[in-house]
Amino acid sequence: MRTKIKRHHPITVIYKIYQKIRYSIIPLALFLFNEIRAGTGQQPYWVYFLAVLYGIFSAVGSILSWYKETYCIDENRVLHLTYGVFTITQRAIPLSNINNLSIEQNWVYRLLGIAHVELQTSDSNEVADARLVISQKNASVLSEALSLVEVQSVDIEQRERKMTKKEIFMLSLSSNTFWLGTPVTMTVIQYGWNWFSPAPDEKQVSFTQLFSKEYWYGTTMGDILMLLLCLLAFFAGCAIMSWFFSVGVAQFRYRDWQVIRDENQIQIRHGWIERKSVQIQVDKIQALRVKELIFGRFLGYVSLCLDSVGYSGERRVKLLIPSIHKSEMAKVLRILLPEFELSSPERSLQQNAKWCAVLPFMALILVSVLIGSIFTLWSIFAVPLLYVIYVYNKYVNYQTKWDAAGKLVVLRKAGINLTTVYLMRKSIESISIKQSGWQRVFKIVTVEFEIDSPANIREYRIKGISRTDYDEILRWYKRGVSLTLKDQETTKNRTYIR
Repeated sequence: MRTKIKRHHPITVIYKIYQKIRYSIIPLALFLFNEIRAGTGQQPYWVYFLAVLYGIFSAVGSILSWYKETYCIDENRVLHLTYGVFTITQRAIPLSNINNLSIEQNWVYRLLGIAHVELQTSDSNEVADARLVISQKNASVLSEALSLVEVQSVDIEQRERKMTKKEIFMLSLSSNTFWLGTPVTMTVIQYGWNWFSPAPDEKQVSFTQLFSKEYWYGTTMGDILMLLLCLLAFFAGCAIMSWFFSVGVAQFRYRDWQVIRDENQIQIRHGWIERKSVQIQVDKIQALRVKELIFGRFLGYVSLCLDSVGYSGERRVKLLIPSIHKSEMAKVLRILLPEFELSSPERSLQQNAKWCAVLPFMALILVSVLIGSIFTLWSIFAVPLLYVIYVYNKYVNYQTKWDAAGKLVVLRKAGINLTTVYLMRKSIESISIKQSGWQRVFKIVTVEFEIDSPANIREYRIKGISRTDYDEILRWYKRGVSLTLKDQETTKNRTYIR
């Protein structure tokens, strides 16, 4: 027996109409512009008629689609979805297959008392996700039916973590808004300056003429220093403006960030104008990723991310805590996620891995310098780049470490940013090994850990270990599989006895 059949909120009709007409606006505008440019002196009534006719069909189709789109939950805890106008599709999703619940509310939804609910299933396919736009009351009922929201524990004060303004402030220094906003700010200022104070046309010169003596004739060292100071002030001003904008965006995005651990659930709430609430089952969390961004690393701040079943792709990665000081990280994780025991990896890569990575780049640059020196001796100044590449790869090889012990495999990958992945052994579906011809020369291999929904597969891949290290990892993995099979057999025997 099913519960009462329910429909989405009527506001979805407006959204469906918008989806249908947004791609038709540009063609209709082009038709209208072409008729006006033709200069016939008559109104293009056929364009108006076509636009009105398409609008009527879109409105009627959206209303019918909203009316046909229903959902309900039966007594067997199965979610039934029905949608389609001419071709009707019916889907049944057991609630046991739903791992994560996401509830989002922008300012319009909050005024109307509705919410956008997204359900992620265990197969991680976008087609298997259910998306509903329903009232806040129905969203709460659905959440309770999924058993993702229960009575909170008594020690709720000790089981939650709120993000402070200082942490948001530090996060803005390493965000993509700051890094990408700096060149955008420079471009906007340049165009704005040329608009208000246009400069006379200058003679265009080639890149090679910049290194000729005639081009710099009459220029003193004081002029060059003044030019460098002006450029430095311009870059610094653009960076500061971009940083202010990044701070504002971070305040909107991460304000009131709150993480709550309640029994077997992690609940994440955040947002100011657009409120979001995400509930994740702890037993579906596969890995914890600690990201140390370039500026935040020097200030001692890191970001904590989760890889959970049902979320795949970098855009769908779930932030646990966007910014937290390293001194507080272990204490907070003991409260929120005691399943992950943090430890520093000690196993280093093979020494040959450094030369395996650096030699191809150094050879390419060296050949380019030799060919370029035939045309101009200025190409010799690219030789220090070889030393820079060597030092960078030496740093990456020294800082990249790994370890496999207990229930976790720890992978720390160095670079511009430093990422440490704590991967649960039970979440590993398979372990693969790869060895290219170039790696075979240096007797190293690449090991890749495959899981259900990786946010970034490269972070689960480690290059530069020996075949002996791989055999050790494989024995550690098989030992965990054997323990899992024994536990399952014990559980079956207990069930049979009962």
